[in-house]
Amino acid sequence: MGRIPISLILFSTFLLSASATAKPGEVQVRYIVDASHADKRLLTVEAQIEGLPEGRTTIVFPEFARSVANRISQIGRQSQDGHVSALALEDGRVVLESSGSEPLSLVFQLRGDSFEHLERATYLDESRCLFHPQDVLLQIENQDPKENVSFVLPAQWDIVSTTPPALDGTFSIETNRREPFYLGRAESVHDESTGPLSMAIEPGWPPAKELLASLRQQIRHRQKSVKNTKPRALLAVFFAHLRAAPSKEVLAFHTPQLLAFAAPSPALNETSIGIRKVQQRMAIGLARVYLPAVASFSPELGPNRLIDYLGLKACLKTGVLGRSEFLDLLAVDLWNAFGEPAVSTAKPRAGEANGRSGVPSPGRARCSGLLLDLALSFHGESTQSLDAFLAGLAPSTAGPITEADLRRRLRREEQASAALAGVWQHRGPQRIGELLRPFGLLFDRRELPAFDFQLNEAFQIAQLGRQHRGTTAMLEPGDRILAINNHRLILPDDLLKCRSRLMPGQEIHVDLERRNLPLRVTQRVAHEVLLKLEINKLADADKQQKLEQFLSVESEEN
Repeated sequence: MGRIPISLILFSTFLLSASATAKPGEVQVRYIVDASHADKRLLTVEAQIEGLPEGRTTIVFPEFARSVANRISQIGRQSQDGHVSALALEDGRVVLESSGSEPLSLVFQLRGDSFEHLERATYLDESRCLFHPQDVLLQIENQDPKENVSFVLPAQWDIVSTTPPALDGTFSIETNRREPFYLGRAESVHDESTGPLSMAIEPGWPPAKELLASLRQQIRHRQKSVKNTKPRALLAVFFAHLRAAPSKEVLAFHTPQLLAFAAPSPALNETSIGIRKVQQRMAIGLARVYLPAVASFSPELGPNRLIDYLGLKACLKTGVLGRSEFLDLLAVDLWNAFGEPAVSTAKPRAGEANGRSGVPSPGRARCSGLLLDLALSFHGESTQSLDAFLAGLAPSTAGPITEADLRRRLRREEQASAALAGVWQHRGPQRIGELLRPFGLLFDRRELPAFDFQLNEAFQIAQLGRQHRGTTAMLEPGDRILAINNHRLILPDDLLKCRSRLMPGQEIHVDLERRNLPLRVTQRVAHEVLLKLEINKLADADKQQKLEQFLSVESEEN
């Protein structure tokens, strides 16, 4: 095993001298996490155990099946002179002899190079570390020790955590709330207005002031919606694009103590669009943090779709999304849940940009967050929103929460359950307008003609649509369209005028120029589905009043 750094040995000596303050009969474990060689992507961990009874003690390393086998290595027992004797583990356990008077010291190394599980696994590279205590905490047979951790860091690295340090620089670890730590160089913000909130913001993100204001507002909304009276400690980490993130979108990772965001490549700029994307991911992440029971839902209930809906609703309530944007995005979600499965996923009539930034399209689910929320908002007696209803559900440990479980719980709100009877009665496609009519909403779906290609300013084909990809279609990128059904294209509006004369599925003749040669090909007009969800202005006054409240934007509290 490699030599222990001098700084680590000196700090160990300090902790040994402090062991005299331990209470008799009380077991304490002091962890020293050395990240000074971050370029090797390895953490050296020393665990000093004090107060063990005399005799043999069994010590279990964390998550043996996953962590120890793949990420923890070079485990040994360290003597007072710094000599390390290698230890062999069996099923992640080691049996050690204790004198009962002298501290017992164990050392090992932890590899943290997986960027895919930031919410639960320690990550380390040469620039920063997201440290999860559960990756190093040891279980000691028949003991419930007090635990704390200290760090040896590279130059200019700081510690960002919701846990305040003690006078000696150590951090106490609570058994029921093992909060993560950010180690590295980042702008740090701490806020107590919504509970202990700490933020570590690396370069490339919107300004810290704007991120803090957005996150604070989202937290206030979520606390109000679930009536959470206890302050919740939360660490928000915004990772810059130093290593390739496996997505072009903002990635969010979340646990009850952590929100971690990874920027795509290139890093987000400080435009309103970039900030809005972050706000939407914040809303979805916080919905998962504050409503953990949804993670126990069976696939038939579409837990991801429910969370996406609650994230969109939070964006509406906090002003990130406008009312029309919110309704148009939900029109897509309703069609994906209850429309014809053979028809491709549609987009809102408000425009293609909104459709791309809205609700993702997971597998079809019978449970609609919008309909559940509307029924509870209109007819709930004790629970008047989907947020509050889900907050009252405890996470299941016996098995997944099924549709029958949800309906049984919903029957306590009799009128709301009755209003949703149509949702559960049929497994096939349903008339969305009939489902929405009791709530004063109108659903509109239209099919319009569309060309399965995109043209540049010179009427050349810049991109072919899905209908042409991977086929032997007669159109090719670079073709210059001259006329469609003998209507020549001269001005930019000519293509729109031509499309307005056509019908979906109609056969058309396209005159084009390819490599300076004229050519005529025959095509069929494609179609696009445009959706709209809007308020029925002829609905009863009480429905309009309830919808107005349902779609209102909350004022930010100072």
